[in-house]
Amino acid sequence: MGVAESLNPEDSFWHCIAVNLRRERQRRNLTLQAVADIINAASEGVGTADRQGIGNYEANRLHITEEHARALDQAWGTTFIAWRKFAVLLGSDEDWWKQLFDFEKGALVVKVCIPDLVPVPLQTEGYARELIRQFQLVYDIDDAVRRRMSRTKDLRDQLPKMSLWTLIDESALDPPMPVEVKREQLNALLELSPGASMRIVPSSARLHAGVGGGFQLITTAKGVEVAYVWAQLEGRLVHDPSEVRELALRYDRIGARALSEEGSRELVAKKLELLQ
Repeated sequence: MGVAESLNPEDSFWHCIAVNLRRERQRRNLTLQAVADIINAASEGVGTADRQGIGNYEANRLHITEEHARALDQAWGTTFIAWRKFAVLLGSDEDWWKQLFDFEKGALVVKVCIPDLVPVPLQTEGYARELIRQFQLVYDIDDAVRRRMSRTKDLRDQLPKMSLWTLIDESALDPPMPVEVKREQLNALLELSPGASMRIVPSSARLHAGVGGGFQLITTAKGVEVAYVWAQLEGRLVHDPSEVRELALRYDRIGARALSEEGSRELVAKKLELLQ
């Protein structure tokens, strides 16, 4: 397996860009030189590309330039320029995911709100596998599932010392997945919810403060309040106290529209009964 094939898009935005550049090229049955020619034609000589340079982009030895990303977006209708923006904002650290894991380790409180999805701490392996398979962002699905379930286990093992709070959209209870996967996931929610707070945001409250993107609030082992936003505030770890307070208020506003813990368990049980 070459360098390009071994990259994991979950490691960093730069890896994600490299993996998807290669995938877009292969999907169009193009050579490295053909991609370079497309860039050169679109950029009109600005930032001349060549075969070796495209290969380096795909292997993440070099980061794609803004000019080349824009040229490919214009030619293919892709979003490399937007991904590059987030990669730059997050910095060149290839282990940006590990920053989140470090804060989660030994955390006192974790609050999670991810639109339309059951959050990682409560996902079953089958549910996680279906998500990863359908998102089509990784080559090695088994490895991605192992990594996700390792994080899930780390969080669950911290219960009940760690207080886990989750807000879950009702739509997440009926995803486009095989019935047996949905049944297993709903059963898991009922089994896990006594040890973790699970509140369902009903479909009637669809336009709530969380539709802009998922986020997570963490009180670390040292009592520091931080947050991680998956699609808001430019997708980054949030340390600034005022921004963390803003997200905490957003979580409370969403929670105000959610069912009670008891009502949430009843809804999950009804959904499960329909699948029997």
